[in-house]
Amino acid sequence: MTKKYTINRVFVKTVIIFFITVFTMAQNKSLKSFESNFENLNFNNRVAFFQSLNPKQLSENDKANYYYLLGKTYYQNGKGNYALEYFMKAKEVYKIQKNYDKIIELNLTIAEIKRLSNYAYKDYKYLLDEAVAYAKEKKNIPLLCTTYKEIGNSLLEKIPVKSIDYYQKAKLENKKVNDSLFEAKLNMNIGLVYAEDLHQFKKARSYYASALQYFQKHNLTEYISYNYINTASIFRKEKKYDSAIATYNKADKLYVKNYQTNNKILLYRLMSETYKDMKNYKKAIEYSDRQKVYENIANEKEQLKAIRDIDVKYQTKENKHEIIWLKSTLKKGGMVIILLLVVLVLIILGYQNLRKKKKIAEQEKLIEIQKFENILKQQELHEIDILLEGQEKERIKIANDLHDNLGSLLATLKLNFQNLKLRKGERKDEEDQLYDTTDALLEEAYQKVRGIAHTKNAGVIGNEGLVPAIQNIAKKITIPNKLIVHVIPFGLDERLENAIEVSIFRMVQEILTNAIKHAEASEINIHLTQHQQSLNIIVEDNGKGFNPKKVDKKEGMGLTNIEKKVEQMGGTFTIDSFEGKGTSIIIDIPL
Repeated sequence: MTKKYTINRVFVKTVIIFFITVFTMAQNKSLKSFESNFENLNFNNRVAFFQSLNPKQLSENDKANYYYLLGKTYYQNGKGNYALEYFMKAKEVYKIQKNYDKIIELNLTIAEIKRLSNYAYKDYKYLLDEAVAYAKEKKNIPLLCTTYKEIGNSLLEKIPVKSIDYYQKAKLENKKVNDSLFEAKLNMNIGLVYAEDLHQFKKARSYYASALQYFQKHNLTEYISYNYINTASIFRKEKKYDSAIATYNKADKLYVKNYQTNNKILLYRLMSETYKDMKNYKKAIEYSDRQKVYENIANEKEQLKAIRDIDVKYQTKENKHEIIWLKSTLKKGGMVIILLLVVLVLIILGYQNLRKKKKIAEQEKLIEIQKFENILKQQELHEIDILLEGQEKERIKIANDLHDNLGSLLATLKLNFQNLKLRKGERKDEEDQLYDTTDALLEEAYQKVRGIAHTKNAGVIGNEGLVPAIQNIAKKITIPNKLIVHVIPFGLDERLENAIEVSIFRMVQEILTNAIKHAEASEINIHLTQHQQSLNIIVEDNGKGFNPKKVDKKEGMGLTNIEKKVEQMGGTFTIDSFEGKGTSIIIDIPL
């Protein structure tokens, strides 16, 4: 009986160990595949992958790599507090393995985090000194270059000239390995010192231009964005504010994969400050609001506090020469089998729970992104409403003043001249001619004032025409990477009657407003085609569409009013839309 029981125990133990071994090998293989594709994945995909793994089931080598890559993921997304904790965990495993290359590499990263968290240079200088000594001993040129660069970054604000010395040291060492990207980054840093600390803008521009040439050649949008931000700051210092804003906008249009949140916070803060310098307070507030949106995502103050708490925690352990690692020693005898069975059950349950958590996390992230997009859209719509409202009030005021004051004055003056002409029975021919000329000039002035007053509702149409007016509003509501509005005119070579132009402009304006607020479209096309005796307008979007028959008349008063106006003009109004397939609105008006 005892022998049979022993055999069963051995068999069960063997089976469980086999399954755990297979599961562990699968995770290790999956991690290696993930590492090779790491740079091509976004933050959400990286986090989702890490959530699918259990680090306790990884080998020591892969466990260290797991913590290192997870820290790198959070660091590149602007979450330094999470990153530091995982880097520290990775460092502890590397210490056990005596993997000094990785330890030194992590020391550099930890030094960078502390620098960005406003630590004094002396508080982390020992990490950089160790890296320099190790790199020289091992003759590791790339490591030595990177360390010199980080020392330069640390000295930038306090001793800028010394900072340049270290950048130049790094460039000199880099010539031994010819890393062109690293040299371009160094040129950026040297240019930054000359611009921000030494105020030698000519030298700064020279280094920025050299770096930008390489970044553009290799389409490195992240570094191109940083280059534009630095260049714009020079324009700002020179009080060339328009050039600064134009360059900041170029940076804003670029997609930055890593450190995107921090990049946007910096960019929008600088743009807000520049608009303040220009006394354009409306724009300054707008970009300050955009900055706050990203700051709410970043929670930078909380991150800095968390970084210091984590640092104190791990620094204390290092000072006491303690290495914390996961201690999971199983008891001898029958407890081994029981614990392995429990672990196996927990793994199965944990995997199922992990899948649920992954779905919830993805949904929460999607909701967060949608909220952010809605905030930006509302800001754009609010800006457009204020702009149009202000223009409309100003136009009406000017037109009414012209019509009511100057118009009536000219009319009275004209009448007086006519009466004077009738009453004066005998005068010379020269005086007759003078009266006639003055009367004609008054008539011309009066007609011009009446013409201006009659276009008071036309806005920019009165001066520019229908197509430029619609192109102008399309440009205003276009949001880079969110909404593109195209205007395609054909055959509109001559101006239409003013009343028709005004009506069409208002119709297109209302349709665009509906598309932005309700359609959730990313692209809108406006076709304006003039035939011999008719004008055809098509406004189509790629939004979510709707069923025109189910539209509530109270909610759809805008489209209802357009339809009535088109009927008054003797035209036709058609809505072609299906749910999920976009919307096309077609208007035909006889000329």
